[in-house]
Amino acid sequence: PYDNKYAINQIESGHKALLQREAFSPLGNDSVTGETLVPLSLDGKNHLRIIILGGDHTIVLPLLRSINSVYGKIFVIHFDSHLDTWKPSVFGGAPSDQAAINHGTYFSWASQEGLIKNGSSVSFLFHDFASPFHFIHGAIRTTLSGPEDYDNDDESGFQRIEAREIDTIGTDGIIKKICDTVGDNPVYLSIDIDSIDPAFAPATGTPETGGWSTRELRTILRGLEGMHIVSADIVEVAPAYDANAELTTMAAADVLFEVLSVMAKTPLSKIRAANSA
Repeated sequence: PYDNKYAINQIESGHKALLQREAFSPLGNDSVTGETLVPLSLDGKNHLRIIILGGDHTIVLPLLRSINSVYGKIFVIHFDSHLDTWKPSVFGGAPSDQAAINHGTYFSWASQEGLIKNGSSVSFLFHDFASPFHFIHGAIRTTLSGPEDYDNDDESGFQRIEAREIDTIGTDGIIKKICDTVGDNPVYLSIDIDSIDPAFAPATGTPETGGWSTRELRTILRGLEGMHIVSADIVEVAPAYDANAELTTMAAADVLFEVLSVMAKTPLSKIRAANSA
């Protein structure tokens, strides 16, 4: 709790040690065609799939570093009310090297380090400004510091889906945008609990109005069935801020259930013939 750099190194090394273990019982054949399945990892082995619960969203940077060692550059689906691609000089001013890595800059670092597939990641941003770009982030709705925020986001390779688009294209339209962007590539899924409106999930450090309902997010997550999710996180839950009914905790637990279900239905492998092609 007193040294971010040390904590980041702990997370990366611990996650890498788990991730590089081989799965105990991988699926050997495709359930529909019966064809032999080939793992999507760089070393051709079946690895563990891990869901991380947090906590500060900064943890994604060491997690992506770890994932890179097994899968290489990864596609990212990011549900959040904030961009999290700010440059350190913009977000907090980066008074030190340690402070430059935080919960608003980690995707900027991930892009600079070549950890994510630029131009192929999806982030859902919930905010009230119409986007002049045709990209995808998931659930973003925060007030921007200026147009340069989008420039930074573009440089980091993210596409954006506005939270308010759910009013026009619905959950089916949002699911289609995600699937069209990611396809059947290996993907990392990051979910900030503040992507849900504070009416449904108030216990988070940076709540933003105008978000999706718990039902809408769960519907969208179910629509990701068939995606090759290598790992996922659910972060920024702050139980001390929760209501007596523990609404946020319930929402996070149910989101976790949806993610786990999607992961369990789809093995991290492709049919050999398709993989060879």
